[in-house]
Amino acid sequence: MTIQAIIKRSPIWLLAALLCVVFFTGGSTWASEPQLMVLRPAALSAAAIALITLSAADVKGHWIVIALFGAAVLLTALHLVPLPFDWWSSLPGRDVIVAIDAAVGLGPIDRPLSMSPDATLNALYSLCVPMAVLLLAIQLDEDGHRRLLLVLLALALLSAFFGLLQAAGSDVTFYPMQTETSGLLANRNHQAALLAMILPLAAGAALAGPGGRRGQSWRGLAAATLGILVVPLVLVTGSRSGLVLLGLGIVFAGLIWLWGQPGRLTGWRARLVDPIAFAGVIVALVAVTVMASRDKAIDRLSQEGEGLRWPVWQSILDMLPTYMPWGTGIGSYVEAYQLLEPEALLRPTFSNHAHNEMLEIALTAGIPGLVLLALAGLGLVIGLTRAFSAKAAASASATLSRLGLGVIVLLVIASATDYPVRTPIMSAVLAIAAVWATLEVRPRAAEDERQSRS
Repeated sequence: MTIQAIIKRSPIWLLAALLCVVFFTGGSTWASEPQLMVLRPAALSAAAIALITLSAADVKGHWIVIALFGAAVLLTALHLVPLPFDWWSSLPGRDVIVAIDAAVGLGPIDRPLSMSPDATLNALYSLCVPMAVLLLAIQLDEDGHRRLLLVLLALALLSAFFGLLQAAGSDVTFYPMQTETSGLLANRNHQAALLAMILPLAAGAALAGPGGRRGQSWRGLAAATLGILVVPLVLVTGSRSGLVLLGLGIVFAGLIWLWGQPGRLTGWRARLVDPIAFAGVIVALVAVTVMASRDKAIDRLSQEGEGLRWPVWQSILDMLPTYMPWGTGIGSYVEAYQLLEPEALLRPTFSNHAHNEMLEIALTAGIPGLVLLALAGLGLVIGLTRAFSAKAAASASATLSRLGLGVIVLLVIASATDYPVRTPIMSAVLAIAAVWATLEVRPRAAEDERQSRS
């Protein structure tokens, strides 16, 4: 048996190993993290192996995701292509670079579109992690996706465990600049987003886990238990956005469970009793956590804390006409923002990201980046309409599709006030969710007919 055949028969094990490396080395967004010396070579090696075993059938089933990701890679690479002086110097906002070149005697030299090529090159390298995960995930069969779900849930729970240790007073950390109770990630907002994902992941595992319909009640009980345990962990992260994501996680967990039941539209118990009971337990847990004075996220709602975000967003909106339509170059936010940063916002620290992905994409990627974002958004809306229609099947692939869409929605909401997907961990999670979202969702009648024939 050739090495290609061996890898093709068990891509889940290679993907699981890669995800373990990602979760222990990819929790930060800083380009200076030494862990990247391990992570990126591992991701590139896994991507190379995945390309060896990739088939046309694998690509055909997930062509939308591959096309969008390929377009993002191409756009980033194009921002690094050297342009003639007459071209790049005529781009909006490049006057200051022309003046600097003239002052130091460089003259009319060729430069790329990006105002910070090193940062853009780092952004291009960072795409190797989701690329490797994507190329491996599209090669999995249904059983492989079931196992992948358990692997992802286990790693998310591991991050929750380390967050619990940190909340209990342990000084275990993975990065020099790491907030409290952030688990395997460096940022508590990103940790809260990952914890909120445990809820729909657990619901999906209860429905689509190994064993099929057998043992589903026990898996459902285990999923509910995990969901209950996650609530106080989100509260103690101190993440205000985590409260919103927690609520959405509960909603998507309920929708995934409800749509995964064959008689979902007729069972009054599934529609009323169980959701009310679960909600009551959640409210009780929140109350207990508040009384125990561990409600950091709720307490921070009354603090100004991150009040600089609104004026920063306004300043970015003011900058956009200066750099449109092509943007400043993907990954060049820090350098581009500092050129036009208002004096009133100057601080000893610097703005490392816009904390709003739409604004940062508009500033750095311009109109092309916004077009790609709009296409991805359109695909998300179409996917949600298809997967949560009344006629959608209750099969395992349909459950995984709904789960993937729910995770993407959570990441979209989290990206409105932060930048979780810029961490390798969350970029890998997004790649998996995108693959799941594009799994086939048959109409319920067609699925019933297929099962009756098998």
